[in-house]
Amino acid sequence: MEQLKGLPLGRQLILGAGVLLFIDTLLHWQEVEIGPISAGRNAWHGFWGFFMCLMVIAIVLWTAARAFNVALPEQVPDGLATLVLGVLIPVFALLKAITDDFVHWPAWIGVILGAVIAYGAWQVFAASGEKLPSMPARDTTT
Repeated sequence: MEQLKGLPLGRQLILGAGVLLFIDTLLHWQEVEIGPISAGRNAWHGFWGFFMCLMVIAIVLWTAARAFNVALPEQVPDGLATLVLGVLIPVFALLKAITDDFVHWPAWIGVILGAVIAYGAWQVFAASGEKLPSMPARDTTT
């Protein structure tokens, strides 16, 4: 527990919001009520939700591995990998929420938690000292 308390704020946000988002994905993101009967689907249904859920698992495991000093591939830049996953999660959550029918409140909680993950990922990236890859300049003289 001390290792988790000693983590930078960005990693704490990713872990906290990531675990909450994973729990949220198990709730009904879509729900239909007909009288006393209701039926729904969780976030794991559909393209956007399935890949969002996989990314949530990946970023939580990646961040936890960093917190507990697990050896990870050195050729993968930590800050950039965290940032990419952190940005894609709320994008996929929002796409799932706006493209599905009968959206229920856990979908919007998921979008908010995804935004918290993105903020934490940005903090991790900024603290890493890494830079975003740049595109080579086009030669416009010809």
